[in-house]
Amino acid sequence: MSTREGSLEAPTRHPIDWKSPDFHDEEKLNAELHRVYDICHGCRRCVSLCTAFPTLFDLVDESKTGEVDGVDTKDFGKVVDQCYLCDLCYMTKCPYVPPHQWNVDFPHLMLRAKAVRFRKGEVRFRDRLLSATDAIGKLAAIPVVAQTVNLMNNNGAARALMQKIIGVTELQRKFRSFFEDVVRKRTPLVLTRGSRPEAALIPYEDYLRFQQMQESEVLARFDQVWTRLAQLNASFSEEEIAADIRDARQG
Repeated sequence: MSTREGSLEAPTRHPIDWKSPDFHDEEKLNAELHRVYDICHGCRRCVSLCTAFPTLFDLVDESKTGEVDGVDTKDFGKVVDQCYLCDLCYMTKCPYVPPHQWNVDFPHLMLRAKAVRFRKGEVRFRDRLLSATDAIGKLAAIPVVAQTVNLMNNNGAARALMQKIIGVTELQRKFRSFFEDVVRKRTPLVLTRGSRPEAALIPYEDYLRFQQMQESEVLARFDQVWTRLAQLNASFSEEEIAADIRDARQG
């Protein structure tokens, strides 16, 4: 069995076996989620791609064991909720996609988890409605419907009702003015779910500055690890280290 750290070959995508009886088996799904989450936890290259990975790593880091086995399977869905199936992790970041033997396909696994939840009926009406893009598109193409929707959007009572039913917020109506405040007045905008802050809109220049700060912190941590490794290797001779490297390459 190969001991490669990662694959340098082009990704090979396997079709989703959605007709298999195991596909909707929740116990087997959780086992696969645990396996893939554990690989992601040990790698963490995709942390900057979307909120799915920071959510996963926070769950792991805050668990009692600091490993995936310390995360309650009931919380696995919190990661699934944050995945929008953009495929960036699979196509650009993950070194363990097929043909690597670990066979990690994070987006396909998230799609499977969403399918299992859908079959169990654990989907809100809002999600069912907003994901039915074909039906909404055909409905909105009817002139009288489009006019009625626009009229309702200008009615405060109708907007309040839509907010309760499908989660349409004032931010969506007034985003342009908020955007102008963020860009021109450099006023950060904090987005909340209820009373819990979850995201922030900031000027792009500030974002770049924070990215540079984060990179500096990562490099500093790398230097610390490198220093620690040098201290650990100090007790071994150059010949012993070279032999270990040679054995690892041959393995």
